Amino acid sequence: MKVDTLTKEKEGKGMRRILLTLSLVVMALALTAVNAAAISGVCSNCHTMHNSQDGDPVDAGGPYGQLLNAGCVACHTADTPVIQEVNKGPAVLHTVAPGGQGAGLTLAGGDFYWVNANQAVNASMGHNVIDLPGVTVADTNMPLADPLSPPGWDPVATGTAFVADQVASGEAAWSSQLTCAGEYGCHGNHAATGSFPGMQGAHHNNTGGTATQTDGTLTTIGESYRFLMGIEGLEETQWNWAETAVTHNEYYGEDSTVNRSAGGLAAYGSRDTISFLCAECHGLFHGTVDENAAPGSPWVRHPTDIDLPASGEYLLYNAEGAGGGLYSVEAPVARASVPAASGSAITLGSDIVMCLSCHRAHGSPEPDLLRWTYSTMVAGGGATNGCFTCHTDKN
Repeated sequence: MKVDTLTKEKEGKGMRRILLTLSLVVMALALTAVNAAAISGVCSNCHTMHNSQDGDPVDAGGPYGQLLNAGCVACHTADTPVIQEVNKGPAVLHTVAPGGQGAGLTLAGGDFYWVNANQAVNASMGHNVIDLPGVTVADTNMPLADPLSPPGWDPVATGTAFVADQVASGEAAWSSQLTCAGEYGCHGNHAATGSFPGMQGAHHNNTGGTATQTDGTLTTIGESYRFLMGIEGLEETQWNWAETAVTHNEYYGEDSTVNRSAGGLAAYGSRDTISFLCAECHGLFHGTVDENAAPGSPWVRHPTDIDLPASGEYLLYNAEGAGGGLYSVEAPVARASVPAASGSAITLGSDIVMCLSCHRAHGSPEPDLLRWTYSTMVAGGGATNGCFTCHTDKN
């Protein structure tokens, strides 16, 4: 009789365990469905409890914040030109020369390879992020009186969707070098000190894709385009690795010429465009397009956050050569409203010239992080790429 009772108790407990397990599985699936774009997989792929395994440190540089196995760069590095390696994020630093930039060579932001491989020679080929193993604080090759502050630095421009989130705390001159994220970084929360606190929770709360269309309501890093706090956009699933006229990131911009004669932060227009992201560090570096009281010609600097005119030479945007008048991944434009899916159509008079129309965000094999070889842009030379993608009557 006792045996029968014990058996029944065991069976009851077993059933309860099964029901509990099933409940947890259902809950996990439900959470996955709600936040499908958030990072997933085995926790130990990214985290460690003590930075030790079998008596050896998981990473000699650790331990790291948020119990991570490694820093930003280690997770986003690849030994060969690939999208990403197993259990790693998209590769923005390749240890082997990519062989160029663009489709099948680098992701949308280019690559840190060139500046990391030889900072002394290639200082202008990538952002001098101190997290990179080949980049030092003594950036003496940069011809700047203040090598820590970005060219064009304007404390007035700092901030994202939230006024309090000031890059470098709005100081007159930077006291620290550029980092991946945080107070002195591009990604994450500028109000946090350091890359790890700056990115806290972002990967787990990533909404990705179409969740970052223009709606003006971004309040977290995870829902911001590429973890760029408050910036809108549409993220291509392979980060532009196999970019085409149809498949590519979509960037948000606006025709903000009306703000050019305004003073202070108003001069920078909306705080959620991709060009404003650049302006947070580089100020009106290309934005102050003329010296007149009212915006307009003649230009003295190349304009950004201004629409591509539906007239003159611009009518033939990317129409010469093999472009066919479709979206150019070499000289891309932003959209006045972020679409639900990327496309090849161009709307002149509406699509926007932006900083990334000419530059890569991370780095390129060209000086000034350019998307093409500037020295080969020869007026009347017959080229149909680079500058002549837009300026079609100058070739």
